[in-house]
Amino acid sequence: MKAFVLPFVIAMLAVGPALADQKQVVRDLKKCGSEATNAFGKHRENPAIDEGNGYVGFETDESDATGTKEKYTLVNCATRKLVQLKAEYLLKDSSKGLPGHGDLFAFVDGLRAKKKLANEDLFIKNAQRGGYEVVKGQLAKAYTPKASRGDCGCSLYYPETMP
Repeated sequence: MKAFVLPFVIAMLAVGPALADQKQVVRDLKKCGSEATNAFGKHRENPAIDEGNGYVGFETDESDATGTKEKYTLVNCATRKLVQLKAEYLLKDSSKGLPGHGDLFAFVDGLRAKKKLANEDLFIKNAQRGGYEVVKGQLAKAYTPKASRGDCGCSLYYPETMP
């Protein structure tokens, strides 16, 4: 029994510090954002953005050893319809430069500067023209866990739209 226990204890003492480095740190950001980091990467939900005319935008950024994934979601707070764009920038493809459509958040910033985000049909048309795959959907029922971030942004900027 001692022959088994002693090597096991030594092994656990050696692995303990390595496991301690892998803890996840989560912090809340202002305006419905959050950030989680650990030894493997980072998941950041940027603060909600008032896009005007009853629309709220949400940017999500995820980085790990394979690369970066970006997501932008536009929510119509009155109808709870949403439009989402996603982009991946993988390290294995880094020698090729950015994909043809460029950086997702820069693309959205450009539309925001031209005041072309607060209209989902116009946003979809511009996104498709820019080479992005468009996903249309519906925000989950209000006050459910799946809708918590969307509800937070809509409550923050357009509280009159919340039931």
